[in-house]
Parts: sequence; structure tokens; C-alpha cells
Amino acid sequence: MRKISLFLTAFLFLGLVHVLAFEQYLPWNLTIHIFNGNKDLKFEDFKGKVLLINFFATYCPPCQVELLEFSDLYRKFNSQGLEIISFMVDQGGERVLPHLIHSKGIKYYVAIADESILAAFQWPDILPTTFLVDHNGQIVKKFVGYAGKKDLEKAIIELLNAKSRG
Repeated sequence: MRKISLFLTAFLFLGLVHVLAFEQYLPWNLTIHIFNGNKDLKFEDFKGKVLLINFFATYCPPCQVELLEFSDLYRKFNSQGLEIISFMVDQGGERVLPHLIHSKGIKYYVAIADESILAAFQWPDILPTTFLVDHNGQIVKKFVGYAGKKDLEKAIIELLNAKSRG
């Protein structure tokens, strides 16, 4: 009985943390060094857009699958207001990132997650982790682990439709 009680307590606590994350807004003034394009942007540059933010590593097989799926989603929805930023968490990732971007044909933004980015997103420790942000900068969904292209597409369409109605 004690194990069940501990499990339920942990489950409820994790559920509350998950819900609280949805009340979070992007740190507008935080600088992002975009690796492909070699430029600096701020989250405020994405105001009015639906934003998919992903944390990945090269040693993570589901992450590699998602990077390709994000390319499909970007091609399909970028003209409707979707932007994507994938943050690499690998140490020394600068060396492998050019090959990764080229080999996967990535056209969306890729950056290396520095400490300020990781802190802003509460140090995602399970990879991949993906956040969906509405056009007002509110983080509305968090996917821990492989999100699945169909679920992401459905959530993106909902946010794009909400933006066009609002």
C-alpha cells in the first residue's frame, strides 16, 4: 500500500509540474545563436508565430527521427506561420552540427543550447523534449520523449487555426 501511495504522490506531483509549465511564457529577450545562418536572434523575433522548440542530442535515436519529421512539418506549415528551433545539447556539438544539418537537409533554425536556454526551459533532462508555443509566446504543450509527427501536426494545426481566428 505504501508503494502505491508513493507512486500516486509522485504521479500527482509530476502532473502538477507539467501543468505549471503550461503557464510559462518565452523569455523574449534571451539571445539564441543560430548555427545554420550564423546569426543571433531573440525569442521576440518570433512574436506572432507558432513556435516549435526542440531539445535533442546526436546520440539519441528518437531525436534523429524527429529532426527529419520537423523538416516535413516546416515545409508544410512555415508559410502559415510555423517556425522551428532545435537546440543541440551535445558537448562540443559545434564540430558535428554542420554535417548533421547538411545530411538531414534541415532548413529550420538549429542552435546549441547554452546554459541560459537550458535554464529558461527548466533543464530538459529527457531527450527529445519538445515545446509548442502559441503566437503570444505562451508555452502550451510539452512533449517529453518522442512526440510523434501526427500528434505534433495536430497540435500545430490547432495553434495555427487559433491564431487565424484570434
